[in-house]
Amino acid sequence: MRSCKSGRKPRWRRVLRRFGKNKDGVAAIEMALVAAPFIAVIFAILETGVVYFSEFALERKVAEVGRLIRTGQVDESNTGLQTFKTTMCRDISVLFDCDKLVVDVRSFADFEALQDAGLPNPVDAGGKLQSLSSWSTGEQLDVVVVRAFYEWNLLGPSAITQMSNLTEGKRLISASVSFRNEAFGTIQAPGG
Repeated sequence: MRSCKSGRKPRWRRVLRRFGKNKDGVAAIEMALVAAPFIAVIFAILETGVVYFSEFALERKVAEVGRLIRTGQVDESNTGLQTFKTTMCRDISVLFDCDKLVVDVRSFADFEALQDAGLPNPVDAGGKLQSLSSWSTGEQLDVVVVRAFYEWNLLGPSAITQMSNLTEGKRLISASVSFRNEAFGTIQAPGG
């Protein structure tokens, strides 16, 4: 190591020491280190909230339109699957692209027949949403299952939110309701 004749330390050591003592810009450097993880966490919280709000909205709408089937209003108006989807999307089209919404309506004689037959998986072996489109609203007192599925595109990397349950970083949003159809107006008043 080279020593100075005057007893002073080499120049590079003086510069390094002066740099270590200087506190200018420390806040900027600390913010740069913390900003990226902080923004990622905030984004993950917001995206999680939007996804769960969308799931709740879909569940509410499936229950609402399921009532139209249960009470016989769908049969009375000869509503088809496409009209049913349009009715379903009326309030939730802000959140969903209704063309991508998959609606599956199946009827069974009773709950035991439902259990025996089972319901097809909406996701194929490759992790993609299948296009199920059964439309069977059933007769009076039949058991009906109404299911809706939507492939939600996540905006953030799935490593942050851990919400992806389909391929290509997408999330399956689903809602279902099962019920027994009402007697559609065949009920008479007592004693009548």
